[in-house]
Amino acid sequence: MKIDKLFCLLLLICSCKQNKSKEVNAISNTYNLKSSLNIFIKNDTVYLNNLKYSGFLYELHANKDTVLLESYTDGLKNGIEIKWYSNKKLMEIRGYNDGKKNGKQTAFWQNGKKKFEFFAKDDAYQGELKEWNMDGKLIHLANYKNGQEEGAQKLWYDNGKIRANYVIINGKRYGLLGTKNCRNVSDSIFNIK
Repeated sequence: MKIDKLFCLLLLICSCKQNKSKEVNAISNTYNLKSSLNIFIKNDTVYLNNLKYSGFLYELHANKDTVLLESYTDGLKNGIEIKWYSNKKLMEIRGYNDGKKNGKQTAFWQNGKKKFEFFAKDDAYQGELKEWNMDGKLIHLANYKNGQEEGAQKLWYDNGKIRANYVIINGKRYGLLGTKNCRNVSDSIFNIK
């Protein structure tokens, strides 16, 4: 009886699939100017002296302030990418994994207000996307699943008036798209006498 239980336990342990998490390598503490003659990019892969690059690349504005900082592992973007305007204000923060956009992606207008914010998974939109105009008014609210629109989708004009309001359910659109023959839907309403 003990042998049967031991055999069943051993069989159960052996049949379980082990999940091995991908080990994230620390990014090399090497910094190079992206426009350096030794750096070249081919098919989204960065090379330094003909070897896949691991480390940080940066670019400078004419006033010598940093305007770009990107991190790479084995030639592919990996980690955070940060861009700044020449006035030292933040322009973008993006996350990458193995050369693909992953995680939170945020951009800002030059006045410091948010421009857009969304999440990405393997270079595709995932979840909620928001876009704002330069005044900070929300002008686009969308939802995505695996890079495709899914759920509520809304767009507004800068004056706050609704431009489009529809829902995508299983790939089918329901609601107000916002335009008809290059004209606003409200412009094509008939008056019946």
